[in-house]
Amino acid sequence: MILGRWMLTKHPTSAAIDITHRCNLKCVHCYWWKQDHPTELDDGQMIAFLKDLKRKGLRAAILYGGEPTLRPEICKTASRIFDSTLAFTNGLNGFPVLKNGQWILSLDGPEDLNDMLRGEGVYRQAVENLKKASRPPIVHMTISRLNQDRLDDFAGEMMRLPVKGIGFSFYTPDKKIDDSELFIPLNKRDQVVRRLLSLRKRYGEKIGFTPAMARQLLSYGDFVKWNRFSACPVSRRVRCFKSNGRPKACTYGDSADCSRCGCAAVVAYRGAFKPFDYQTLRVILGLMVPEFRVAKGNDIF
Repeated sequence: MILGRWMLTKHPTSAAIDITHRCNLKCVHCYWWKQDHPTELDDGQMIAFLKDLKRKGLRAAILYGGEPTLRPEICKTASRIFDSTLAFTNGLNGFPVLKNGQWILSLDGPEDLNDMLRGEGVYRQAVENLKKASRPPIVHMTISRLNQDRLDDFAGEMMRLPVKGIGFSFYTPDKKIDDSELFIPLNKRDQVVRRLLSLRKRYGEKIGFTPAMARQLLSYGDFVKWNRFSACPVSRRVRCFKSNGRPKACTYGDSADCSRCGCAAVVAYRGAFKPFDYQTLRVILGLMVPEFRVAKGNDIF
């Protein structure tokens, strides 16, 4: 089992791949379009590249872009090659069936706020497609100064939809870009972290954020133990690649500011295993095992 390998080895086990350099949106808060990107491997080259990663021992894949659904056949093929596949999408092109995979739908607030950030009509189209998905997606929200005050509204809306759960990350700045209108100062981020915990108490496990995860982000918690590239556990276990197959340091790019990182993957990994925490392990299982069900109150969905 992939999770067992994560626990028992210090070697890389997963690949994060930009399978395309194209996107059908230009979101206000997205790092992607602010960076330069190489051309993408064609279908044959990309499939061969994915198979080679699997042969080298990388058993799980995380598919990024741009927008991965612009290459639906690559998404489907990746889900057959790897033991487990996560794929991030804006939801506009629906949710192609993945054999061993889980879709992560990126939304950033209630309809008015989401469409301010992502474009008019994006929220409604994504939600319509979500309702038709063969398997409920997980919704992911990137928290920034632009949407931090709408967490309660957003969570309430998502609880009324057929979603598997909601995950959160915080906006991670780029060293080369002025992100002052987006980044939440660390001392103020502490307040938002505590609000996420209150949502967990209200809605249960469908809020994929635990006290152990909160500890990783709090400025007076464990944040200083990992907020540099040399101490990042994800960088040791996840190999990141550009759309041309060349390596890069991080999914956020080579110039991500680790000192102010808000990456959900680091928070979940450290929350689950440093020290061991069963609640956070269930969050990871919900991501990596499509059939794994999460609880709401005392009921299992």
